[in-house]
Amino acid sequence: MKRDIRINGLREMYRSTLFDNVVPWWEKHSIDREYGGYLTRLDRNGTAYSGDKDMWMTARQIWMFSHLYRTHEEKEHWRELAGHGLDFMMKNAFAEDGRMYFRLDRQGRPLSKVLSLYTEVFATMAVAEYAKISQSKELGQRARTMYDFLIPRLGQASDTPMLGYPLFREFHLHAHDICRITVARACHDIRPQRKFEDDINTSINSILNRHWKARERVFLENVAMDGTAMLDLPEGRLFHPGHVIETAWMLMEVATERKEASLMDTAIDMMLASLEQGWDREFGGIRYLTHIDGTPTHALEADLKLWWPHGEALYALLLAYLRTGRKDLETWYIKVHRYTFDHFPDEEQGEWYGYLNRGGSPIWQAKANGWKGFFHLPRALFRAYQLLNEPHDQKTGWYHA
Repeated sequence: MKRDIRINGLREMYRSTLFDNVVPWWEKHSIDREYGGYLTRLDRNGTAYSGDKDMWMTARQIWMFSHLYRTHEEKEHWRELAGHGLDFMMKNAFAEDGRMYFRLDRQGRPLSKVLSLYTEVFATMAVAEYAKISQSKELGQRARTMYDFLIPRLGQASDTPMLGYPLFREFHLHAHDICRITVARACHDIRPQRKFEDDINTSINSILNRHWKARERVFLENVAMDGTAMLDLPEGRLFHPGHVIETAWMLMEVATERKEASLMDTAIDMMLASLEQGWDREFGGIRYLTHIDGTPTHALEADLKLWWPHGEALYALLLAYLRTGRKDLETWYIKVHRYTFDHFPDEEQGEWYGYLNRGGSPIWQAKANGWKGFFHLPRALFRAYQLLNEPHDQKTGWYHA
């Protein structure tokens, strides 16, 4: 990194952003003391603009508070807030068939059952994490049951989630691989088991053998079940930089734990291909969606700059650089760091803007909706802060590669 970005300064920046800004913002504004659970649709200043509660956002928030309690500091306030959300979710979010409602009203009545699979991913993580900090055997068993119910349904032929209608084609979705590796790693961190390792390996194999096209250095979100590219369809040309960067750091973490240099190199190459594909050379920032051939995307938000891919990239690049010392990763980190901290933080009201136009100005100033909540940003900040707390060179201020 350039010598004007020192490790000690970075560590304090991540610590302060997370614990003095982001976490207190959610503690203050999102807790529904009247009906239970969390308010997940919040305006710029934290005022609820709807009482509807999105269950995958609720599950992510339960997980985040529980994870901070378990891995950072045993603050009883965090445990209480996690339990507050868990009680509401367990009481209201499950249908009789075991699937979950995606959205409830403020009182807990179901409004939608779509996207149950994705909701179950984060709910399983939440229940497992809270079971660990509460030492509840009952919740631990519930988490295992939820995991076993979820995993066999991932990786099956699906319609692309980018559309509001089905296509008469079978797709394998990268999103399912992300879901599997995310929930398996979260559960393995809490209670290591061989089945979690096996599921992590299933995701890695699918990512590398289906979706990552190493020769062309492109990553396809949607492929045929055998990994064949489906370039005759716009959905088959989709390259989602943020998703790939998120996947890349998960693979880097696995590579670090297993000391697998080749997996680390591949993950870094995937990340760099994503940045090269997605970086806006005119205005800066990571475009949300692209096609590998430059043709128009189905989604009108393709050129927007969203908070979460930039957060994922900050952590992924920092992790890659501190593990390898490579100069190209240092350069990319500085570029992404400066864009992110120059554009997303809301200096007046706290927290971060979620959605910027191509030029970098907020187009939507609310802080929470059915997609933006207490998860991607605090998770990225916390992981980066943890990484920066590892031993480093006390003389120069730089980490040993």
